[in-house]
Amino acid sequence: MSNKVNRSELNSDVLQSILERLSIIDYLKARSVCKNWYIVCKQMSPIQDKFPWIISFPRRRPKSSTCQVFNPKEGKFYTLRNLGNDFSTHQCLATSGSWLLMLDLRSNLYVLNVFTRERIELPTLESHQGRLQVHRLQNNTFTFMINQSSVSASNVLNRTKAVLWVDEKTNGYIVVWSIGLSYIMYTRSGFDFWREIPTKEGPENLHGCQDIVYKDNKLYVLSRLNRIRILDFSQELPRALLDNVDDDPFRDETRLSKIGVTVSGEVLMVTNRLKQVFNILKMNSDGTSWDEVESLEGEAWITDLGVTVPAVDGTTRPDSIYYRDGSLYCGDLSIQVLEMVFNVHKDGHARWFIPRLREL
Repeated sequence: MSNKVNRSELNSDVLQSILERLSIIDYLKARSVCKNWYIVCKQMSPIQDKFPWIISFPRRRPKSSTCQVFNPKEGKFYTLRNLGNDFSTHQCLATSGSWLLMLDLRSNLYVLNVFTRERIELPTLESHQGRLQVHRLQNNTFTFMINQSSVSASNVLNRTKAVLWVDEKTNGYIVVWSIGLSYIMYTRSGFDFWREIPTKEGPENLHGCQDIVYKDNKLYVLSRLNRIRILDFSQELPRALLDNVDDDPFRDETRLSKIGVTVSGEVLMVTNRLKQVFNILKMNSDGTSWDEVESLEGEAWITDLGVTVPAVDGTTRPDSIYYRDGSLYCGDLSIQVLEMVFNVHKDGHARWFIPRLREL
């Protein structure tokens, strides 16, 4: 009598227990095993890896429809294919789960899910409503004109900041893009244009943009003066909130900083020196100044996402920061030292992301 078990006849509860333990890549393979496995996958909640992955675009990469992702936990590279013509040469500006905000060679922005291949075309840059003037050149690059000042595309990309949020159920989205330090614009589901968020006048009084984070319908902007401005995005038009922080913890010295938001909604700021030593500050309970922190309450901060995530045994390291400054680093808050995890060569780029997969 054979003891072999037919995979297609596994009990659905047992099968679901197995599938929940798989990585995103293995899960994608498993749902193609047979009809029964696919049905069980359809009934499961969205799958999200609990460990941050790396998406990599190496330098001097040939034009292709592929890219590489790296799972640091496994120490393995995976090649994702059929992502679109010349995808390997496009630039990734932000991520939301498995969705990427991409800028192509023709200076067009789009959003792509690298696992399901779903794609969202975004409005052209020329469609914006604001002071920005876009002049496309014959080689498909462009220059920006802001208040009679011209900025080349290359300079913009060297100083750009962006955030992406995608609703996994409806594919509704919000994209905010900071061009250089002095111009921010956004678009969202239902818009066929980009709209300016004033940085130097109006109630927002942003005074430029050094970093931006989006979480729970709020946009957090770190100004050039290391001050926080918060905008409510719960309505069609963003509204400035009064709970801003005007205190600059580094007023006596010049430091480039990044901000983040914890699971409970507390605002963090981090700086690093010589790409090695870092320190993290947290907005105090009054929202008026910053306190140095010695713990992230067991959470891990993924700076490319702008948020912290709960650290689970065997996944993200608690009280740690996953950082990008050209190459990718991970640092333990107890010793405040960054260790390189992934070396990015000149002209290449990579960033942290946490894969998430829903069924179609």
